[in-house]
Amino acid sequence: MLIAVKDATDPRIDVFQGLRDKVLRQRREAPGGDLAGIFIAEGDIVIERAIAAGYRLQSVLIDAKRSQPLPEQFDDVDVFAANDPVLEHIAGYHSYRGALGCFYRKELRRPEELLADPSLRSFVIVEGVNNPTNLGTIIRCAAGLDIDALLLSPDSIDPLSRRCCRVSMGEGFSLPYARLNDIEGGLAAVKSSGIELLAMTPNYDATDIATLKYSDTDRVAVLLGGEGSGLTDKALASTTRWVRIPMSGNSDSLNVGSAAAVTFYALRQARQG
Repeated sequence: MLIAVKDATDPRIDVFQGLRDKVLRQRREAPGGDLAGIFIAEGDIVIERAIAAGYRLQSVLIDAKRSQPLPEQFDDVDVFAANDPVLEHIAGYHSYRGALGCFYRKELRRPEELLADPSLRSFVIVEGVNNPTNLGTIIRCAAGLDIDALLLSPDSIDPLSRRCCRVSMGEGFSLPYARLNDIEGGLAAVKSSGIELLAMTPNYDATDIATLKYSDTDRVAVLLGGEGSGLTDKALASTTRWVRIPMSGNSDSLNVGSAAAVTFYALRQARQG
């Protein structure tokens, strides 16, 4: 049903509020928040990929001036058509991509469930990754480079945050993920599941990533830290071994998103060697 909206405070579009405000956004992203059961996907492609991955659509907000046809998946939900002032208030002209979809979240998987699944052989674990652009990049690389699952530290950002989904282009909606209760206990559980745990670090004494060799059945997890601070000492001490990407010139490391791409590709090649 197409519904015209001319007031940014209209309670019918309350679920779309706070996209540019950190406090309001946390209502949707923080566990236990009053809107914690939903997330917002931006853009037709991202919305369609969320639907294809089995997420249930609640409602949609579009530009009232939109001329292109609406996807048929919008037929069974309320579609709010907003004017320019409403869209500017909610999302801003420069970040809005034609449609915002509000989705119900799925029940969050448990780490134990993923670790016990023998079909999941390649994991990425993130510690303290709070930048949605970085996590979105990591997720997109994981989806395209044979990473089977994602584990997040308690202090890492929500992988279903709007910007994270936008940066990943929705590629990660089908990537199983879970959140660890604590980093030390979580990493110990990874190792006790027979998974080799690799810490990515610029430390010169670390193993050159190009030398890794694995079989198709080996289970391996790559641990990445937040931008700048990197991995904590506790995380580094909990891993099987340290691994580095050799750098040239005066550079000592890559952005964590770029490092993820190189690392995931190297891990895939290590299985084919």
